[in-house]
Amino acid sequence: MGAALIWTGFYAWVLHQHFGFEWRIAFWDSFIFNLWILNAALLVGTLLNYLPKTGIFQIVIGLGLLLAFTAQWISNEAIIRIIPEETAYLEFLAKSTPVRWALGFVIITGVGVGMIYYLRWKELMEVQSRETDMAALAREAELQKLQLQLQPHFLFNSLNSINALIIVHPDQARQMVQQLSDFLRLTLKRADEPWVSLAQELEYLETYLAIEKVRFGHRLEVKLQIDESAQTWSIPTLVLQPLLENAIKFGLYGTTGQISIELTTKAIDDQLEIKITNPFDSDMQSSSGSGFGLAGLQRRLYLIYARNDLLQTKTLENKFTVNLKLPIRS
Repeated sequence: MGAALIWTGFYAWVLHQHFGFEWRIAFWDSFIFNLWILNAALLVGTLLNYLPKTGIFQIVIGLGLLLAFTAQWISNEAIIRIIPEETAYLEFLAKSTPVRWALGFVIITGVGVGMIYYLRWKELMEVQSRETDMAALAREAELQKLQLQLQPHFLFNSLNSINALIIVHPDQARQMVQQLSDFLRLTLKRADEPWVSLAQELEYLETYLAIEKVRFGHRLEVKLQIDESAQTWSIPTLVLQPLLENAIKFGLYGTTGQISIELTTKAIDDQLEIKITNPFDSDMQSSSGSGFGLAGLQRRLYLIYARNDLLQTKTLENKFTVNLKLPIRS
């Protein structure tokens, strides 16, 4: 609207300054002519929402020709009726009709073409916004799926252990059922908590270890070395349990002796370093199972941080080590 007022003022100034007409005549000419041209341009802009997209530029040019003629004819008739006594101006009006028509055509068509590109840009932005939202939803769905995945063998083996304890040690069986129930309840609860503190994750880990210690007894020893300054560090939920489960699986399964697993955490600069080490004997490993595992955790970390270098493993002198680096949450 501001541009239309500026153009109307400029048009009137040209009629007055260049052609020598009175301000009254220049004003009426500029106001009426530009009013109808503006209405025609707005009509084109409105019609674009209902016109077919095929051949839209040709349609806009055709509308520009028609509406420019209509606007010029109506404005001429209106001006003649408002100032019929100004014969010199009326002669100028008749001679300038082709120029006015061409000017109106350029303005109307220019607005129409501009609106076409604007609507296409707006549509493109909406498509990109929908694609971004869909990608975000897909990412969240995949994260939740990975987050809820449990190692099937852990659940099955826990139930088998409970079954074996029912007759021999019923009290331990009841205790293990309660611990398993608490563990599964916490797992489902964490599905709605994408981020937790390190202290909260360690509490969850204790629930998990309580079950494993009932199963393996004195054979399983887990040493925790936690950096106290990192207790409030915000980390993705359920990142330690699959790492520790992996260590127990490849440290204890297939062996009969006692093993020791070490878990250390340390805050260094802008990242939290977590290291889990367990004994490793390639000749006594059980067949790999399906489920969450390191691959699932690697995928989760990529979805969260967009990095593939945060989880690294190495085997050295019958020791399997997992190194996890979690950047500070921005």
